Amino acid sequence: MATVAEPQLLSSLLRIPIDRVQPGPNARGDVGDVTELAQSIKTLGMQKPLLVCDLGDGRYEILDGHRRHAAAKRVGLTNVDAVLRKRAPGALRIQQQLAMHAQSKSFDPIAEAKALHTLMWEHNLTREQIAAAVGKSPGWVRDRIGLLQLSPVNQGAVAAGRLPIGQALLMVKATRGERDGRVPAEPKLAPRVLAAPAAHCRTCCCGVTR
Repeated sequence: MATVAEPQLLSSLLRIPIDRVQPGPNARGDVGDVTELAQSIKTLGMQKPLLVCDLGDGRYEILDGHRRHAAAKRVGLTNVDAVLRKRAPGALRIQQQLAMHAQSKSFDPIAEAKALHTLMWEHNLTREQIAAAVGKSPGWVRDRIGLLQLSPVNQGAVAAGRLPIGQALLMVKATRGERDGRVPAEPKLAPRVLAAPAAHCRTCCCGVTR
């Protein structure tokens, strides 16, 4: 007969003065408008703790919960609840944030695309590596990053849910003038130093060759 495992305490919930908590690298980028979230926290309190790492000297850095932190500061909270985790390297932290937000579906597609773009172009990860980290296919990663080729107006419509993803991807394909079977290139948001050739996949059309 199978035995039931006893519950284990895996991490402690801390209550930290908000002025000792600072933002860390954020896969979402800008926290955006937190007005509604701030009102909810003011009325009901913070329902989900921050995820933080210990920087020493009584200071903590946010791993997850940047919007909640910004909203809490807006309404004047003096303390926040947080769960302590070990700090991870920059690229891994972005991957972890993407995975967490994918599970909770709290990222809009454009914010997600920007985070994926950062992993590819600033941290030299391949589509295959990114896909494995977030539990998606390389094609999904390619298409998501491709949304950044839309105009700012259309990106805003995708982020707000007014423009369906499928329709947006068709618009990207039409803009590129693609033909069936052709692999699209990842967009470049700003001039950057190209990643090392060995860091890219064989199907990448970013202009870097082996």
